[in-house]
Amino acid sequence: MLNFVWKYKFILYVLIFIFFINSLISILNPKIFFETERILKYADDIQIELKESFNDKNLLLLGLEFEEEISFEKMKSLDSSYQYIKNDSLIKLERSLFSEKRMIFSGLFFHSFNVLNLATKQDFLESIKRIKEKSTFFLSNDQKKMFFILEMKEDLESSIQENLIKKLKANFLDQNPKQIYVSGQIPSELYMQENVVKELFYLTFLSALFCCIVLWFFTKNLKFVLLTLVSVIFSIVISISISQFIYGGIELVMIIMPAILFIVCVSDLMHLINDSKIVAKSKIEFFKKKVKNIGVPVALTSLTTAIGFLSFCFSDVLPITRFGFITTLGIVISLFIILVSYAICVDLNFHQLKGNDWANKKIKNFISNISNIKSRFAYYSILSFMIFLMVFGIKNLKVDNYLTDEVNKSSSLFQEMSFFNENFGGIKPITFKIPIEKNVVINQLLDFENFLIDKNFSLDFSLNRLVDNPEMVTKSLLKKITKEKYKIQSRMNDVGSKISFAIFEEIKNKADSLDIALKIGGAGYLFDQVSNKLTLEILYGLIFAILSIGFLFVLINRFNLKYFFVALAPNILPILVTIGILCFFGFYFSLSNAFIFAIVFGLIVDDSIHILSSYRFNIKRGLEKEDAIKQSLDITARAVVKTTIIVIVSLLPLMLSDFKSVSQLSIITIVSAIIAIIFDLIYLPNLIRRFL
Repeated sequence: MLNFVWKYKFILYVLIFIFFINSLISILNPKIFFETERILKYADDIQIELKESFNDKNLLLLGLEFEEEISFEKMKSLDSSYQYIKNDSLIKLERSLFSEKRMIFSGLFFHSFNVLNLATKQDFLESIKRIKEKSTFFLSNDQKKMFFILEMKEDLESSIQENLIKKLKANFLDQNPKQIYVSGQIPSELYMQENVVKELFYLTFLSALFCCIVLWFFTKNLKFVLLTLVSVIFSIVISISISQFIYGGIELVMIIMPAILFIVCVSDLMHLINDSKIVAKSKIEFFKKKVKNIGVPVALTSLTTAIGFLSFCFSDVLPITRFGFITTLGIVISLFIILVSYAICVDLNFHQLKGNDWANKKIKNFISNISNIKSRFAYYSILSFMIFLMVFGIKNLKVDNYLTDEVNKSSSLFQEMSFFNENFGGIKPITFKIPIEKNVVINQLLDFENFLIDKNFSLDFSLNRLVDNPEMVTKSLLKKITKEKYKIQSRMNDVGSKISFAIFEEIKNKADSLDIALKIGGAGYLFDQVSNKLTLEILYGLIFAILSIGFLFVLINRFNLKYFFVALAPNILPILVTIGILCFFGFYFSLSNAFIFAIVFGLIVDDSIHILSSYRFNIKRGLEKEDAIKQSLDITARAVVKTTIIVIVSLLPLMLSDFKSVSQLSIITIVSAIIAIIFDLIYLPNLIRRFL
């Protein structure tokens, strides 16, 4: 294999380049999969008609905010804009202050009236007074904000949906609002699709630029820096294009793939070029010795990183399965590209790096100082503080999910979602379905509706919203209106799945006490039910990956069980300490960040495996234990520190991302990398001394 790579390295690189060009062309206009129902449809254990729930997808929440209270003249002007919406052929249904009607039941028949009366200014003022007494969801109490619920026609192309949303906003611009807000599942998907592609390009470019600067600082070899950069770009583009080729698009969760492959490629190349004192008569002999001695642990770290993502392939959820498969494949592809690149490095003497004497000296002093702490007080104080953070993290660990988890608070999408959460009852659609049976009592239904209102649900369709005197409605009349099922359409605030679970339990208990046969549905309810389950599924995969590393080390070290503990301790503790630090800032596990810890684990494993592998290599060379540890710290740990610095600096641009998973990837990885370095340099050598 190594002879083949060395002999045909330039031909292989040309083939990789051709494949890269084809891959680049295929992803210039990628399809981004961000369809919530593709996740929700796996909730087989939830007793609900999914088809009805997915009607929520076509809902648009349109909000207007004005500087001053909406006057009679302004309301009449807004009414003309409303007529445009009402008559749009793409709008299937609309609900607003202009269309809201109330009914009064006389005992024989209904009298209906418009809630808002624009006949005269006096009629307007009187209707506003009644609205404030009775309340409406379509006008805020300060009379400065308005709300529309719109339902688009089904199965519209994304371009038509996008144009419709732009038309709706443009329609109200003449009214000079302070701000126009549009939210809902489809606007969120369109926002994600547009910004994912931008971020894949701009943030990857910035990260690559930062990486090049730091690489050049350490190596002083521009040729090596460019070869590394090209190898990283090849790996990322080719891996992403495989998803486009196999699945016809890219899953939203794959937005973090460039960072994963970036870390893998840079780490592998840095370890391969690290000076390991190997002497050889020819370049091919040097290449083969280096790959066998350093390349094996490099391959091992790539394998362990891949294991974490391979575990996702066993998920029942299609996007997660695809993410696991493509990322695993991407790591393997990256490893092959790095091997070919390193062969070219050796042949063209790119691996002979001048280096930065000042940086090398500083890193050497840092490693020496931190790995040889003389003070027992400092040694045990740092360890005790880490254990405290670890225990704090375990104690405060929780799983929760919000609809807004994927978007940062600074993004425009989050601002729009917050407007409806804060002013108009929330963005999470929930449906309560009650069969109209013989034993149904109207007063019990009204009692149940009032209970929902007390729990801060906004009832968009209900008896209380429809009829001014709902207690006068008879059972037979209710059945005519609702047919077989009475469906209360509502929205709730995005309070998180953890609190939502408790609220739903209270609602179910209330329904049982009123002898109401209740089924809860809606995309919001399904999201709560499924998201926590999937988050736990990802975390179980991470635990499987961690245990696999321990068993793998036992296997390659002739079933020496001591390696199980020594291999796991430096990988588990930094993750738990990081969680402890994050918990001080309200951290919780969610679908948005559970993936990140698989990446973090891969990075941390890289560090400890390289040090352990270097120690094993030095022992095989015949060195005594202390000399073997010292040699590992002098040579391998230096590459580990450099790699960590490069990764930290390269991930800084990701903090600017609009997507929370990407910005959290940067923060969590940086914190974990720093803790892992401290642990590997201070405590891993002592673990080796004591157990190996």
